Amino acid sequence: MKDEIWDIYDSNRKRTGMTHQRTAPFPAGYYHIVVHAWLQNSSGELLITKRAPNKSNPDMWECTGGAVLAGEDSITPPSAS
Repeated sequence: MKDEIWDIYDSNRKRTGMTHQRTAPFPAGYYHIVVHAWLQNSSGELLITKRAPNKSNPDMWECTGGAVLAGEDSITPPSAS
């Protein structure tokens, strides 16, 4: 699995210029951005996903989401590759 790199933010949601490797302990007093997407159809039903059996909390239901990678933000869609 490729290790994710996140930008580190202060309490005012300003980038600090530091980055963090996902598998390392996160420094106290700092933040990173996580996005959750709740998808609802015209009947008011929510689309949720079931976690893979090899992940933590296996086979549990969850909303779609994930961490914002270094250089990204929580507003701009990722570039198509």
